[in-house]
Amino acid sequence: MRIILMTSDRKTVRAYTDAADRCGTVRVCTLKNTAQILERLYRDPFDALLSDDPVILLPQIRACRVRWPDHTFLLIEKPIEYMRLPEYLTFCFSKDSDPKDVLRCIAGFPKSMGRVSDTEQAISGFLQQAGVPVSFSGFAYLCTALRLILSQDHPLDVQAVQTIYTFISITAGVNTSVVEHAIRTAIETAWMRADTALLEKLFGYTVRSDRGAPSNAAFLFRAADHIRLTREGKLNDFGRNA
Repeated sequence: MRIILMTSDRKTVRAYTDAADRCGTVRVCTLKNTAQILERLYRDPFDALLSDDPVILLPQIRACRVRWPDHTFLLIEKPIEYMRLPEYLTFCFSKDSDPKDVLRCIAGFPKSMGRVSDTEQAISGFLQQAGVPVSFSGFAYLCTALRLILSQDHPLDVQAVQTIYTFISITAGVNTSVVEHAIRTAIETAWMRADTALLEKLFGYTVRSDRGAPSNAAFLFRAADHIRLTREGKLNDFGRNA
């Protein structure tokens, strides 16, 4: 199995390369940044990506025309174990985990098609249709938040939004206030640039200029409902009953 390890921490590099040598069946290629990863993926296929840098999880990077590894793993300080992970992220490991155990676990995951999922495409398409700029960091945060909401077995309540902010802040390496503000900016920008009639159809309620954009929670849960119903064939792309 071939694994890309993206980290600038020398101690982590040494620990995982030593563990790979002991395993024998795992080969670890260490790279320092996203540019190096993309350049290497253009030339060689890899089975998995392990990183302590969440920048590589952005949808814009994932959508690049390279043979992306079947699985993406992240090393973080405090994994949120009781929430399902977004589809593009296979598993979160603690940075304190034994590298040999991490590599053994990674080697046990089955190979997949290594492509962007239908859910990921539906979320990205919806946000672009709603007028959210792809270049904004809030776009990536909204994608992650919607994946989390759509991946749960039971509907989440409004209080869960704070937990979502916490998860995104951990994986993005920023404060929860930064995540909340970035999402807020993305939604408000969408409200200024998107067609009002289209927003009314997408969100199912009257959009008035004097009312302003909905709250982050209202946008997220209404967007998740719309995407879910559209995929189930109960709505068409513009929010009308199918």
